Amino acid sequence: MADQNELFSALVERDKAGQQSQDLIPSRHGITDALIMLLPPEEEYDQAMGRILSNPVSMGNLKFMMLPHGYSAEDAGARRRSRGERQERKVLLDYAIAVKKSLVPEHIVREISDDEYLPPKRVLIDNGHIDMDEPYLVIGCCGLLNIDAFNRSSSAGIILDARFWRTGISSTALYYTLRYGFNDMKLHRIAFETTEKNAGMRGWLENVLGVHVENIRKEALYLGNGKFVDSWDYAIFDYQWHGRTEARLRSKLRMVG
Repeated sequence: MADQNELFSALVERDKAGQQSQDLIPSRHGITDALIMLLPPEEEYDQAMGRILSNPVSMGNLKFMMLPHGYSAEDAGARRRSRGERQERKVLLDYAIAVKKSLVPEHIVREISDDEYLPPKRVLIDNGHIDMDEPYLVIGCCGLLNIDAFNRSSSAGIILDARFWRTGISSTALYYTLRYGFNDMKLHRIAFETTEKNAGMRGWLENVLGVHVENIRKEALYLGNGKFVDSWDYAIFDYQWHGRTEARLRSKLRMVG
C-alpha cells in the first residue's frame, strides 16, 4: 500500500508540474535584446515570412518544410494562423525574429530593399508592450514546438533569412528560446531535429551546446518527389542547461551579468 501511495503522490506532483508548465505558455510573448527582438507573429509579417520560406538558400537545410510552389503571403498567413491555434492549445510557443534598421550589419544593408522595412509600431505583449521605434525587418521565426507539459518536454526550431547567417542572430534567438523553456517553463528536455548535411546546426549543437546526436531516424523527413532524408536528433536537458550550457552560450554571445 505504501508503494501505491508513493506512486500516486508522485503522479500528482508530476501532473501539477505539467500544469504549471502549460500555464506558463503565453498568448503574446516578447523578448528584447540589444541585437534582436522576438515578437508575437502578426499579419503584417506574412510577406516577409513568405519570402524567407520560399528562399532556396534560407531553406537549404529545411527542404522538408518547403512547399513545392513556395510560400505566398497568403500561405505564410495560413501557417501563422495554424501555429497561433496551436499556441492557444498550449503546445507551441512562436516568435517572429525582428531587427531594427539601425542594427542591421553594414555588410547586409545594401542587400535590403526599402520596401522590406516595416514602419515603427508598438507591439502589445502579455505583460506590456515593445516599442519598435524605428523601421524594422522581420528576418525569421523561432520557438518551441510539440510542447508536452506533462512530461516537461519540447523541441526547438529556427528559420532565419540567409542574409543574416553568421551574425550571431541565430544563436541569440535560440538562447532566449531555450532560456524561457528551461528557466521559466521549467522544461526538462528540449530536442532539436536536423539533417546530416546541416553542418552549421550540428556544429552549433555539438561545439557550442556540447550535446551529441542521440538518435538517427532513417528516412524520417520527406523532401517530396519520393525522396526522404534521415533525421539527426539531439536533445539538451535542464541539468545540462543550468550546469554549464547556459553559461557557455552566454560567453559565446558575450553577454554579461
